[in-house]
Amino acid sequence: MMKLEYNQRNFLRLVPATLLGRYFASRGVLREIDWEAPPEVDEINAALVALPREERQAIAVDFQNVHRLASRQGILTLLDVGRARRMDLVPVMGKARTNLEKVFRVLLEQPRLFRIAGQFAWADGLKRYWHRRSDLPKVAADAGPAALDDLRQAISAYYVKNEGRGEFGTVEVEPRGEALYFMVYLADYPMAVVCFEDSNELKRSLQQQAFDVVFIYHEQEGRLDLYAEGSCEKRKELAQMFAEHILGQKVGLDATAAPVFDLERLKDPAFRFNIEPGDGIAAMRPRSMRFSEPEGDGRTVTFSTNGRRRDGDLHGWIERGLNQANLPLDKLKVASVTIQATLATGNPRPKTVTFTMTARNSCNLKDTPDHQKIRDVLRRSEVICA
Repeated sequence: MMKLEYNQRNFLRLVPATLLGRYFASRGVLREIDWEAPPEVDEINAALVALPREERQAIAVDFQNVHRLASRQGILTLLDVGRARRMDLVPVMGKARTNLEKVFRVLLEQPRLFRIAGQFAWADGLKRYWHRRSDLPKVAADAGPAALDDLRQAISAYYVKNEGRGEFGTVEVEPRGEALYFMVYLADYPMAVVCFEDSNELKRSLQQQAFDVVFIYHEQEGRLDLYAEGSCEKRKELAQMFAEHILGQKVGLDATAAPVFDLERLKDPAFRFNIEPGDGIAAMRPRSMRFSEPEGDGRTVTFSTNGRRRDGDLHGWIERGLNQANLPLDKLKVASVTIQATLATGNPRPKTVTFTMTARNSCNLKDTPDHQKIRDVLRRSEVICA
């Protein structure tokens, strides 16, 4: 089901008035409203719109973050954040009628955990691909203030020198399961913004929005997942900065990391994913493969099937479509593969997760519980080989 866009009036209608009253009381606003009555949505909305701009905007940010987490995945993220900090958030959520109410209760009772879960939800929602490398030293990460500031200065200096942006920045670090998230926020190029500021007069100003670099470090595996726009060379430089300032190791990394995915085994029509009953996954099947010539000039050929059909025979389509005399399959390299996983649960129908892995170590799987189950199957099936 498609998630509805945030609408302030609808949001106020869906959250119980008693909870809204507690929230506004904590901020010292809208005291004139009788929250026990309960009030009409239009009354609350009008009073909220009449607040000073700074207060109104801060409230809008909270409400939009609640809306972003108000899904099955958002609830699981909140519970994971709580468990990692030895806190069970189920009693906090109580017997709420909706996911929106569950998340709002966490905002009221555990605002810090709510903020952390919001950061993870933001990271999980990043549209670009994570790039993985497993050639870092398996040592403990230093997340102290000095190490974080050294990393910030190094990354900032790199971006200023090479791109003329990133002169201001900050680094935040949070644990998630067995991983540590290092979220680096940097100042982007200035941009002209035209907006209204509590009047009918348009104001023009310059703003520097933040762009992001995110490191996810798994100490036990010496694995680093990196999210950053740019080339292989840039990602190598960023990984070396992370190793030097956070791991305390000066290392020379290759721009092209050693392969961590064995996609070649997926060419075999007899290949089957090693799924166990406890995985909560009903089926996994390749839906698309892109091939390239290892010694060619960069040309590729892609085969894909309809993801809505369970009987889509990708390997049969490849066999029929390839000219085996001029372009034999064993001479081609799998450049990328798109896989569809069907989960064992879902309402009203089983949920599916479609993701892509490439021979350049990029993958758009996140660190959500469902995606972790898929990773376990990929490791057991030796598709993740490092």
